[in-house]
Amino acid sequence: MAGLADLSAEEMDILRENVSLAHSSAIQAELCTEGKVQMPQVLLAGWACYQRLLGDGRRQIVDFLLPGDIIGSPTRSDLPLSRTAIALTQVVTADARPLMQAIDGSGPVMPGLARALHRMAYAEDVRQRDHIVRLGRQTAYERVVHLMLEFHSRLQQIGAVHDDRFALPLTQEVLADALGLSVVHINRTLQQIRRDRLFDMRSGQVTLRQIELMRAMADWTPPIG
Repeated sequence: MAGLADLSAEEMDILRENVSLAHSSAIQAELCTEGKVQMPQVLLAGWACYQRLLGDGRRQIVDFLLPGDIIGSPTRSDLPLSRTAIALTQVVTADARPLMQAIDGSGPVMPGLARALHRMAYAEDVRQRDHIVRLGRQTAYERVVHLMLEFHSRLQQIGAVHDDRFALPLTQEVLADALGLSVVHINRTLQQIRRDRLFDMRSGQVTLRQIELMRAMADWTPPIG
């Protein structure tokens, strides 16, 4: 959040207090449920996703949640949730209500936190637009490249990228569910990308080799705001 807005010492203290009340959840734990009104949480560690299950068990992942993200609405906590979030790894979360009070008028005025939360909501809107375009118009090759650039950008913002390398604790099945492809198609696409030396993926680590070429190929637009 400090990367999204200038935070005062008091606002930083609120964040630190929140971290001290953290709790962990196991992989596949349901973190929030579609149709229910639930208090938002801050994801402090691990990876999660929003998903929608079809009646026959097929899954569409609609967004990924990374450390620093809000699980639930970052601006409203009084409406039923429109999607379910599950943990893709073991995760650590904390109650986000102290942060929500920064924008709902029920607590001390915290302009820095309010700006950070609104920018977080805006970034989520941009990702949803990109995801629609990715699924609707891009080839399998372009989808994979675009998603890796998105991960690189988001993880770089929280200091989790080193020499264009970042941890990716996701299975090919998860990638397939996010990109609307079969696991076989994902596997073949990753093999082709590896042959083209755009990026390496091994042992849970991704290293981008030709970022500018990847950006041009996937029509990647840098985050705004």
